[in-house]
Amino acid sequence: MKKTLAVVLALVMVLCMIPAMSAEVTESKTISDKSYDIAINSVGEEVPGKASTSKTNSLTYEYDYTKLKADVTGKFSGDARMAVVTLTGFDADFTADAKVTIDGKTLSVDPLAAYTVGWDNGNKAVKFPVELTKAGYSDTYLVQVTETTNGKTITETAKVSLKLVNTADSKNTKTATITNIVVDDKYNNKVDAYIVGSKIYLDFYTESAADAIAKITFGDENGKAFSAITWAYNPTSDKGALCLKDNKEQKLDASAAPYYFNGNSDSDVIFKLETASANYETKKYDLVVRTGITETDPKGIYFAETSKTIAIGEKYSPVVMGVATGRAVSATLTPGSNTDAQVIDVNGSVVTGTREGVAYITASYTTKNGKTYNTSSMKITVTGKTADDVVPPVNNATKYVVTASTLNVRKGPGTSYAKAGTLSYGVTVEVASISNGWAKLSNGNYVSAQYLRAENGSSSGATTMYVTCRTLNVRSGAGTSYSKVGTLSRNAAVQVESISGGWAKLSNGTYVASKYLTK
Repeated sequence: MKKTLAVVLALVMVLCMIPAMSAEVTESKTISDKSYDIAINSVGEEVPGKASTSKTNSLTYEYDYTKLKADVTGKFSGDARMAVVTLTGFDADFTADAKVTIDGKTLSVDPLAAYTVGWDNGNKAVKFPVELTKAGYSDTYLVQVTETTNGKTITETAKVSLKLVNTADSKNTKTATITNIVVDDKYNNKVDAYIVGSKIYLDFYTESAADAIAKITFGDENGKAFSAITWAYNPTSDKGALCLKDNKEQKLDASAAPYYFNGNSDSDVIFKLETASANYETKKYDLVVRTGITETDPKGIYFAETSKTIAIGEKYSPVVMGVATGRAVSATLTPGSNTDAQVIDVNGSVVTGTREGVAYITASYTTKNGKTYNTSSMKITVTGKTADDVVPPVNNATKYVVTASTLNVRKGPGTSYAKAGTLSYGVTVEVASISNGWAKLSNGNYVSAQYLRAENGSSSGATTMYVTCRTLNVRSGAGTSYSKVGTLSRNAAVQVESISGGWAKLSNGTYVASKYLTK
């Protein structure tokens, strides 16, 4: 079965009524086995990728999937990352009336699509669309241009091959948030940091800006702290005003990392993070540096939370707020009176659970002009669980197989939570836990447990492969004579146990044609 184009190619069946007797004789001219120039550009992007062009009728196109936008492909078609292939070198006798087919199907496109295709008479070229996918793929297209003028039919056929290569990280990019920002007192710069909307303010209580360290705490799109191992990378900035130590990536500690400010003036900045399953980026922030600021007296401080439950080994950074300012302050924590020293460990602004029990902490803050404020006690309960129990390791997760044709993935355990994507029939997922009919996946998202079934047997020897065609039939046995039990879409990941006779056996016991899979 041949892979199809990434847009709708309508096959128009034209019934040609030819008289039984006719004195007219139609001449024809067939052209083939020529070389053509091939170019490709993604829709709406000036320099989207890197292509090798030649007259060998083949082209390799490299692109960064994460930097391409999804384009409108039609009224009833899903948006996709599209590119238009331009094929030049056709016979100059063709006019604007020339008809184009791809693999025997009339080339057409929905009027609402963000691109045009067909015969480009001005450049004597054929333009046709392809989809740029996350997995990439190779395909061969039979392009035919036909025109009949004055009883003479000219047909020119070109066979071209494309290899589409995604050079970007295959992980999904998700949204990260900033939940807190405080200034480390290491440099004693008398500087305050806070966020208002999309602006990060660094207010220096001196007449000029100097080096400083801003400790930034991150969360996911819902503001929840990262519990899995998360790395921070140097943010993108037009002036490089903020960077990590030694300009190297750094693992988050209690969902936070220190960023060094080098004294540069205002700039735009986007923070980048990575977990084992996804890349994260914050929205764009405008870094505003102000000097000669007089600190507003907070008139007292308090904990943003009155109590907190943590696991043994789990780290927690409580937020301390100013009463009059409503902003977080860089406070110092201390264990409360009569607190068992074995229950928690307090280091600066971080609390770590060390033993099951109940403890209390207090915080103190000294203003730039020397006033000191203290909080009342905050209760910390340390459970008998360990930090590893909070988010089970992926390698301990149980593998399940999707039984629905399309299964919604949500950000929480319920239909009221926002969709985070979909899963196709037969895809294997790793489930960390199941509760109240909802399965929590190893990446933190949720699916309805009723559409999952435990994977048969061990799949430790299975190989992860990806679907390369637009729609791949899943069958109950190794052959087209077996019943169809579902379909897989392009880029779907499957676990392949074995391949024999052109058929791949999946870990759930079903089969697909192996020629439409790639690693």
